[in-house]
Amino acid sequence: MGVGVHLVSDMNVKTVSDYAPEDAALLCAVGRLVCAWTMLEQSLEAKISQLREAMGDVRTVGARTRPSMAKLMTELRTMVAMRDRRNASALTEIADIERDMQRIDRFRALIIQGFHQPEPGGFTCRDSRNNLQHIGLDQLEGEIASLETVANRLLAV
Repeated sequence: MGVGVHLVSDMNVKTVSDYAPEDAALLCAVGRLVCAWTMLEQSLEAKISQLREAMGDVRTVGARTRPSMAKLMTELRTMVAMRDRRNASALTEIADIERDMQRIDRFRALIIQGFHQPEPGGFTCRDSRNNLQHIGLDQLEGEIASLETVANRLLAV
């Protein structure tokens, strides 16, 4: 009798191999959230590269180590400020985008670092204060859509 891999000592908790087909959409959405965030980072790096090239600078973004999202946003803000010296509307848009990104990043961290266990209609996570929060498929789908919107807004800056 094989016992699946349990990440907790409670033997009543599902093993990873026990997830049912109906859980597939939820598990897929978690993966899509992670992928959408990575695609956002890559879009931001590409945008910065475009701005650098337009200004005559051919350095690559993060030549040694991958820069953090905060560093990328700081660089974007700096380059847009140099490009649009008399027009602050792009900087206002960047500030709005950055607020949205921070909110989505907190949600992403909750999912990745706080996953607790599957529950009907979703799963529970523990936040930084150890409070349980129920996350459903609709909420995940909404955050994925928000990430895609943020990426499009970044490319338009």
